[in-house]
Amino acid sequence: MTTSKLVYQLKVTLDDSKPPIWRRLLVLEDTSLFTLHKIIQRAMGWQDYHLHMFTIAGQIYGDPADDETGDLGTKNEKRFRLNQFGFREKVKFSYEYDFGDGWDHTILIEKILPADASVRYPVCITGKHACPPEDVGGVWGYDSFLETISNPDDPEYDEKLEWIGGEFDPEEFDLDGINQALQRIKPTRGGKKSKLEPESEESLEDVIPPEALAQIEKLAAWFQQLTRDQLDIFENLSLRKNVLVFLDYLSKNKVVGTQATGNLPLKAIQEIVANFTPPISMEYTIGGQTFKVRSEDEVWPLFFVHHLAFHSFLVEGGQAKTWKVTQAGQNFIQSPAPVQVFLLFALWWTDVDWMIVFSGGYGPSDDLPKDFPLASLACLQELPVGEKVDFEPFANHLIEKGRLKRDFGSILVSRTVVDVMQMFGVLDCEYVTDNSNGYEVKKLKSICLTPSGKQLLAFIK
Repeated sequence: MTTSKLVYQLKVTLDDSKPPIWRRLLVLEDTSLFTLHKIIQRAMGWQDYHLHMFTIAGQIYGDPADDETGDLGTKNEKRFRLNQFGFREKVKFSYEYDFGDGWDHTILIEKILPADASVRYPVCITGKHACPPEDVGGVWGYDSFLETISNPDDPEYDEKLEWIGGEFDPEEFDLDGINQALQRIKPTRGGKKSKLEPESEESLEDVIPPEALAQIEKLAAWFQQLTRDQLDIFENLSLRKNVLVFLDYLSKNKVVGTQATGNLPLKAIQEIVANFTPPISMEYTIGGQTFKVRSEDEVWPLFFVHHLAFHSFLVEGGQAKTWKVTQAGQNFIQSPAPVQVFLLFALWWTDVDWMIVFSGGYGPSDDLPKDFPLASLACLQELPVGEKVDFEPFANHLIEKGRLKRDFGSILVSRTVVDVMQMFGVLDCEYVTDNSNGYEVKKLKSICLTPSGKQLLAFIK
């Protein structure tokens, strides 16, 4: 534990409870919302039998799988940490548990304090009153329950006491018991350390997308069976090397994001891309005319690396803020090359807006249907390994399957699917020179699924 971290003092109150049922907690600033959910469950006394969600500034965070229709627009709580929201003291947000009973909680950020190196977080420092029993019927059902068990003459008295296990004290508040339960919450997976996990105080559970965590054992088996030649493919992947160059630079230099967009300043851009594989010039030519790079948006390989690192929680920063490598980023650096590639690859499919490929995020976004990534995955998995496939038939098949508009279909397929898969080593591409417009352009002719690409695609669901 280092004292450089901050601690949020939270007061969690069960709405409409009379007298108020509440807990005062100290949690580290980099606590994920999913971990905060576990903390609230144990501090309040819930059993985590039911669904839950957080609402912060009108946005819902929880398990997207619980939002079956997508109507709520639920964002994955495992991908967001408290210090990403720019919270200040006295700010409130909400937590709901059990959508049937509707246990609504108000979370107040009372204070933001420096962490104490001698304290093991999270910790509960005080609170009042017992947590209601599960499935008691919400606040109003709980009031009725308390009224019944306080009156031995009530016809339902014996039944309710038997249901609750013989006794219930609404005034009970066991601080020691709560903190013992909180100490069992760990950011790591626990138990025997996987060979995939870096030797640090956190595991890859905090960086591998939750959709892929269910396959962690399969991933471990795959990693252990890789030959030296297969390992070399991942180790030599330019994208992986460039991410490491990016992280190394941020760890050794103070880089403040621009005021307008949070992008890197020109000096940082120049010094980073000079060490990329291959190195990138700060000038580019269009139609015979040469232009100088003016912003990060104009250096696609760096822009892509920056987005991947940010959405992977390997770095944090923003507008007029210093870009820094996170603990997850340090874990990433220590991880084996295949795991690094898998992490970035999985994040591309689960958390990154594919439209960033259009000149810094601007493009015909209305032409990318919501289920296009799923259609792309299916079409890629259909490709034979090691055989050249003409691009145009592949693109037409994906345009139809992904319900793309024909106007931008081939461009979308080329940029969002083929170009990106080539960077991950999933596809090998063959190009031909086209002079039909009076100047020389490179045109995509065929694609070929690589063996390592087939393996990576198998992990994406």
